[in-house]
Amino acid sequence: MSTWRPPSIVRPIAIGIIRRDDELLLMVVRDDDGVIKGYRPLGGSIEFGERASDALKREFMEELGLSLAEPTLLTVLENLYSHHGTTGHEIVFVFEASLTDASAYHKERFAYEDGGVRNDVEWVALARFRAGEAALFPTGLLDHLP
Repeated sequence: MSTWRPPSIVRPIAIGIIRRDDELLLMVVRDDDGVIKGYRPLGGSIEFGERASDALKREFMEELGLSLAEPTLLTVLENLYSHHGTTGHEIVFVFEASLTDASAYHKERFAYEDGGVRNDVEWVALARFRAGEAALFPTGLLDHLP
């Protein structure tokens, strides 16, 4: 199993807020020892010449094999963070989106591999973040979620 470190560039990414009632579909963020640090919406890098919304749709298809209805831009955040002593810098396009396959909302967990790293995805109650029981990344995202 590989370890992930942020690249040493400013990375534009697109992430998607997918809701199921009061829950969000989120990727589990773990440290190198496998301990859960928090959660992050799915998405990834925007490729050169690609619109952020198209990057989000591509990432969902690559990661989960699921297509999205047309995403709506919610906000843009600048994310400066540290992961195991390595600094990361992202410009984050945050979209509200929905899955086109209604049956996917009934699945409790998903998983995919990216660059040799296994990623677990699950529905997490928004109330857990508001109560301070879990961390939602990127920092500041919670302030933009109604």
